[in-house]
Amino acid sequence: MKRSYALETLSWEHHNGLVLSFRLERGLQLGVEINELKKYLLHVWQSALRFHFQVEENYLFIEACKEVLQDDFNRMCSEHQEFYSIIKSLKYCEDEKKIDQLINNFYQKIKNHIRFEEREFFPKVEKALSKIDARQLGQKLHDLHEPVDLSWPVEFWKQKDGKKP
Repeated sequence: MKRSYALETLSWEHHNGLVLSFRLERGLQLGVEINELKKYLLHVWQSALRFHFQVEENYLFIEACKEVLQDDFNRMCSEHQEFYSIIKSLKYCEDEKKIDQLINNFYQKIKNHIRFEEREFFPKVEKALSKIDARQLGQKLHDLHEPVDLSWPVEFWKQKDGKKP
């Protein structure tokens, strides 16, 4: 889906979120050591996702479009809070079964969240923005954007049986 200049950096980051989701799902399917998946998710959260959520919350509330976007904006923020809660639980969890459940919940929710933003919320934002506002928002988001490195020392998602090669 072609995204406007105003929101394209967020869409690039959504692609990374889908890659994360795929890798977590694949790791669970392969029976990868659960603490390896936990460390990977916490790393990506700390290095990229948390900041991505903050940018969306700080820059996608557009006062001039408040009435059109309010419900979707509130949904986005509510879903972000669910992710914060999952990560907080995951950080301190040592029970492998519970970690598995949290990671499973996270990867499913992140896919659905990205679909909502890309298919419902972002098109409304693009439609509601004036050309000037869109250009200004796009410039600000481009200034804030930094490419995300999703590499990890153990590429568990490429393994055949979840075991280190």
